[in-house]
Amino acid sequence: MAFAKLLKWFQNRNLRKKIEKEIRALAPEVFNDYLYRVEVLDNGNLILSWANEGFLKFCGISIDDLNSPWAAADPKYFHPDDLDLIRQRVRALLSGASRTDEYRVYGPDGQIRWLRDHAHPIWDPIEKRVTQIYGSIQDQTPLRKSEIVLQDQLSYIGILLDSTEEWVIRVNQAGKIQYVNSSGRSEVRRQFGIELAQDSKLLSLISETHREIFQAQLNKAFSGAKVKWHFSKLFPVQPNSELEVSFAPLSKEGAIKEVVIFVKDVTLRTVWETALLASEEKYRKLVEVSPDAIGLHADGKVIYINQTGLKMLGYETMEEVEGRAIVEFIHPDSRQIVGERVLKAMLKSEPLEPIEEKFIRKDGTEISVEVSGVAFEQRGQKLMQVIVRDITERKKAEHELSELRKKILQTNDRLQAIIEGVKDSICAVDMDLRVISCNTAFELMVWKLYGKRVTVGQRIWDIAIDNPEEKERIIRNWSRALTGEVFKTERKISGLVKDSLVLEINYSSIRDESHNMIGATQIIRDVTDRYQYEETLRKSLDEKEVMLKEIHHRVKNNLQVVSSLLSLQTDFTDDPKLVSILKECERRIQSMALVHKELYQNDTIADADFTEYLNNLLVALVQSFGANKRVGYSIESEDVRLNLDFAIPLALVFNELVSNSLKYAFPGDKKGNIFVSIVKKEDGLSISIGDNGVGLPKTVDVRNSEGLGLQLVGMLLDKLKAKWGLEKVDIGTRYKIELPIPK
Repeated sequence: MAFAKLLKWFQNRNLRKKIEKEIRALAPEVFNDYLYRVEVLDNGNLILSWANEGFLKFCGISIDDLNSPWAAADPKYFHPDDLDLIRQRVRALLSGASRTDEYRVYGPDGQIRWLRDHAHPIWDPIEKRVTQIYGSIQDQTPLRKSEIVLQDQLSYIGILLDSTEEWVIRVNQAGKIQYVNSSGRSEVRRQFGIELAQDSKLLSLISETHREIFQAQLNKAFSGAKVKWHFSKLFPVQPNSELEVSFAPLSKEGAIKEVVIFVKDVTLRTVWETALLASEEKYRKLVEVSPDAIGLHADGKVIYINQTGLKMLGYETMEEVEGRAIVEFIHPDSRQIVGERVLKAMLKSEPLEPIEEKFIRKDGTEISVEVSGVAFEQRGQKLMQVIVRDITERKKAEHELSELRKKILQTNDRLQAIIEGVKDSICAVDMDLRVISCNTAFELMVWKLYGKRVTVGQRIWDIAIDNPEEKERIIRNWSRALTGEVFKTERKISGLVKDSLVLEINYSSIRDESHNMIGATQIIRDVTDRYQYEETLRKSLDEKEVMLKEIHHRVKNNLQVVSSLLSLQTDFTDDPKLVSILKECERRIQSMALVHKELYQNDTIADADFTEYLNNLLVALVQSFGANKRVGYSIESEDVRLNLDFAIPLALVFNELVSNSLKYAFPGDKKGNIFVSIVKKEDGLSISIGDNGVGLPKTVDVRNSEGLGLQLVGMLLDKLKAKWGLEKVDIGTRYKIELPIPK
């Protein structure tokens, strides 16, 4: 640009040529720019006539290439998006105006280069047009690329800041907010309802409790220190938050002018840390009270063993074993496998499956143990935690069980001889549900049902391996027997050989001489014939039940006929006393008829619903005396069912006592109520019958009454071995009956 201004001073052509010659000689040494001269032809075309070495090298041409016309504004050299700019530039230069532009061109290697072009046209006053254009070009490509990289980095940093969960706030020395990332802006607004606005004072948003300490940390950051602080409830709002705040100084032009504040919400982490501390304490207590030995070692040295482990090895205090090599406690037979397992766990950090090993106690004795473990890293150190279980008793029990199984197998032949002579199917299993013995009848039964063979030592459920439901039933029933339960079940099953079988299956346990459970047995009896006979008998009983109901129906009808005859007879009798006697007989017969009605209408003929019967009886009696509007009644009773031996006598008793109340308790138009209460007891029934009428005369002795009704009541209740009599009441009459009923 300086070169173009310099040439503008020279309008005289001769002087210009002289200066041009000198500049051309000095240009390669003085300028780093690309210098050029363009000749403007009469037709307006631009031809490159001279350029310095930098320009020629940039264009990939030599000075000899300028001997032939070289178009300076050929569109093929320029980026398509800048062609309009080039056209405007050429028009401006041809009009005599200087021009400075930035545009893109294609270099010899095909890459795009950014150029800044300062051009100055030379106006020829004679030809009255621009005849030459001088210019200098600076290559802006490195600068542009740096700007693009910088822009990309700034964009990337912005994305990182917006995507982080931390709240990033930048403040200046005045404490005003200069920047807040999107996470900080949205979370502070959502959690606390506070808007972090540009140029707002950050300290004014802080809780008064924390302002002083917050300002102190901010001052440290402005002095060049990086600081971190934990705040509880930093903002003056309701939510109780735990925030971890970091302050970092930000230098500009060699001075700290801003501080970046990173805020992390650690509320959940704080809760977790508190819970973790509590969990570690619980874990420590669990380790101490664990029935298994738990130990910790690193680099082959013992770090910790709980009390159970110390006791297992015969030591009393931790000081006796701490720091000692673990091989000192391992039996020589187990040392190789232990070394391999520890190495594997340390290298792969995989849990070790439990295996049996041998340890050495303090007194030198051996102990059989089952060991599992897991390796983990803590504070850069590899640790190994092992759980050790004393299996001495289990090994002893396994040995005893093995010996017991041998004894069982030895006695199998004796048992086999016994059970072979039994017609029933018999099978015995051990505690693992393996067949230890069965007779030929059982094998034949299994073949009929499942089409499978049974062998000693076979799992009992294998006979129904193809039927999951049957397999589950077999396991369930045998498992009940192995718990000591003795039970019987009956099944109707279709087999492969016989279409339908009814089997009675008895399960029981097998115990040794010490009464210890050692197995279970099953006895299967084919009861198909008996079942068919019972079915026939059941049908016969159903038929007889129908017949008995019909008999009760006929008896009821016959009693109704007798009652009707008595009622008819009263129409032909003028004697009031005789009419009263006939009416009482009619009511007694009706009370018995109602019992038979209840029996044949009942689901069973063995007993009658006596509560329902009482309700029907009281309705009939009140209607027969025409006392519907004057006398009410109530019955309080549980569900009472009585057989015929009790139902008919008790029905007659109720008939007599209620009839007496209806006849004598409410003379004239007197109104009242009759009540009945029946309560079940362990040995029978407690019955109360009474009214709120005028009551009996004090001279009446109900047990020695001359009336037929009360005599009949006494006779029937004495036959039932019941205790009865009058209860003292203020109003009316009440009878109390205690009726024993055998269970």
